[in-house]
Amino acid sequence: MGVLRLAVPVALLLWFVWKARLNALFLLGIPLLMLMGGSVFFENVKVFSKPGRFDPSTLMMVWLTFTWLVTVARRSRAPGGDEVGLFGPSRILPEELPLFGIAALVGVHMLGSFGTSGDLGNAAYLASGTFYLIAGYVLVRGIASRATRAETNEFLAAVVIANTLACGLFVLHQGLHIPIYLGQANITYTAAGVDITRATVFAPALNLLALGYVLAKRRWTFWWVVVLVVTLAAILVSLTRTLVIAALIGVVIAIIARELSRPDFTRVARRVGAILIGAVVVVVGFSRITPSYWHFLLKRLSEFTQSSQAGTQVHDWHLRVLHWGLTERVVSRGDIFFGLGFTHPGQVTVNPNYVHWTSDMTWLPIMYMFGFVGLILVALLVGGFIARSLALSLKPPEQRRELTLAYFITLVLTLIMAFQMWTFMQPSTYPMDLWIFAFIAVESLRPAEEVAAAGARATRDAGELVAS
Repeated sequence: MGVLRLAVPVALLLWFVWKARLNALFLLGIPLLMLMGGSVFFENVKVFSKPGRFDPSTLMMVWLTFTWLVTVARRSRAPGGDEVGLFGPSRILPEELPLFGIAALVGVHMLGSFGTSGDLGNAAYLASGTFYLIAGYVLVRGIASRATRAETNEFLAAVVIANTLACGLFVLHQGLHIPIYLGQANITYTAAGVDITRATVFAPALNLLALGYVLAKRRWTFWWVVVLVVTLAAILVSLTRTLVIAALIGVVIAIIARELSRPDFTRVARRVGAILIGAVVVVVGFSRITPSYWHFLLKRLSEFTQSSQAGTQVHDWHLRVLHWGLTERVVSRGDIFFGLGFTHPGQVTVNPNYVHWTSDMTWLPIMYMFGFVGLILVALLVGGFIARSLALSLKPPEQRRELTLAYFITLVLTLIMAFQMWTFMQPSTYPMDLWIFAFIAVESLRPAEEVAAAGARATRDAGELVAS
């Protein structure tokens, strides 16, 4: 398996770089592969982990900046021939305004930390993560604004295919117990005398995007159905209840949203039939191959309808509520409106396990750092982009409808998963955590009917990318 662990990341990297010759947006695949991390063994490509004194988010920021510089140098104009700024169109969308508020909070807390400690370097270091969050959004906005809608679609298809490869490897490792990944499962249960393992450290990172992209397509080829089936299989073997429920909600949203503007019963029937067949294949295969895992997943899903009683194990959701209450009480003793800002992980006053708690809910670190004002700003940010992508998905042309419907489904599922994991507040990937938001902003500022630039490549069907 050693050859596989090296071949997969190198092959993906070379593929993205090769495609970047004609579509510069593929250079963004470098930081995205870094985001995918262990699921495609990208930690084995040492050039992207040097210099070792930098933390993962800083390294990602370096490579994202490099990608932005190269992209800007290669194309200074928008695809239609108009001048475009370094960070995309100069027009600011209403849903982007909360980012200015978040940036202001970051600046205020950094100055507060400097005033307390007198160490500007340390204050800047502590604030760097959330600074990367905003700076990353701005850089991705500038990169994506230089691509056509067809180029964007081609790039997203490639990213989904890369994630499907990760899903296939994850199913082999987690579902069929073929030792592919070196990392150990970070969660272990015992059910009916059988050890049940859950590995989240190398689980596929872009399942929500894959679901959104495939479910949003107006027409499915055989290969896109395969992508959907493999993604659903990876979601099942992850044994993550919220993710399973989010996938079901994504299917419902896709069917309803697709028919809002032009209802077509025949299309709905075909789509529902294909989804049901794919789901049956996945469920039957999973239950037959790993019956112990299947029964354990059913048991976990049934816990949603049960209430915890004295003497029984406290369920995950109740633990999250407990952690939220403890964090809120600590913040309220400081500044409930603007939060406590940035402190070293070892100096957090909530609980020594606070850092681990943040991986279970996106809103927890936001409350701690930025208080209720920060929560409102982030809610406006997410809600605004969800509304924007839905509105665009109801308008022609069809390619824009597909892209924005994919973004809408992805963001809705991200909002659901925000109560279960980091999502767009993962510290190690801060620079790329808002990349989908930036893609939505670029699409909303792009003309509905693009003017083909001289010498531009013909529009490609993303389905051909699968066959290649």
